[in-house]
Amino acid sequence: MQTAPVSRKEEIWLACKPKACCYVTAVIPTGRDVWRIARALQSPPWTFVRYFESPTPRRDAFLLDHSGRQFRLALAKQTSRRKKSAPPCIFLLKTNSGYHRCGLGDLRPRSCQAFPAELAREVVCVNPAGCTCREWSLADIDIAEERALLELRHQENEEYVSAVVAQWNARVAAAPADVHFDFAAYCDFVLRAYDQISAGETRGDR
Repeated sequence: MQTAPVSRKEEIWLACKPKACCYVTAVIPTGRDVWRIARALQSPPWTFVRYFESPTPRRDAFLLDHSGRQFRLALAKQTSRRKKSAPPCIFLLKTNSGYHRCGLGDLRPRSCQAFPAELAREVVCVNPAGCTCREWSLADIDIAEERALLELRHQENEEYVSAVVAQWNARVAAAPADVHFDFAAYCDFVLRAYDQISAGETRGDR
């Protein structure tokens, strides 16, 4: 049985034992990331994502009431007894060989798939924030592939902002001032929104 070829970037990441990026980095998924993972694992989003208050206004931040407080999503962390070190991502699998793996595989959020590449003023560069294992360079990545992935990530983020967050926030704003929505309600809204979007894509809707 043949397996798909692995890129140089993937080889480097798989060969890394510490996987420091899976400990110290807060992974901010898009709504489509959350939907893909939830539907594939048949698990509600609140089992693997958490929400945190955004200190500054963000386009991808959602409301839960009329207080003006805004929140964003992040992948949950595993519980850890170690007080001096950051806990790992909830999906990091520890192996006996010491070479840890991501339990999501191809379901990883786009930000994880693109790491350490990012777009800066339309230019592909590397920003290995959170990596303590090596000095990344452009020679470690396929620039054309990374550009396509980063552009897809941007498109999916814009989709999340306009088709999901904006509609949810409008719903919250239209509700009575004393109404408070919980996080589970937002998660359900995200899943239903992407179910509809996916159905439209299947039909070929524009």
